[in-house]
Amino acid sequence: MNDHAYDISYLLESESVIADAPVPRMVKTPAAAPRKPSVVDAQEAMARELLQAADAHEELIQQYLRMGGGTLQDSPGY
Repeated sequence: MNDHAYDISYLLESESVIADAPVPRMVKTPAAAPRKPSVVDAQEAMARELLQAADAHEELIQQYLRMGGGTLQDSPGY
């Protein structure tokens, strides 16, 4: 057997070296700069707005048709 297997003095010495070492500090990194909107971002935003407005638009169409008394199929051009 190896004498070092039972000798722990090297561990005690290395712990004292670690204890004397300075404590690492967290360094704050600057926040990432805001990303410049791309064409795809603008298209996605427009699509979301159109989907949100679709229900209101449909209701306005139905209201218009009720007021006129006709249906979309009765209108010329359809």
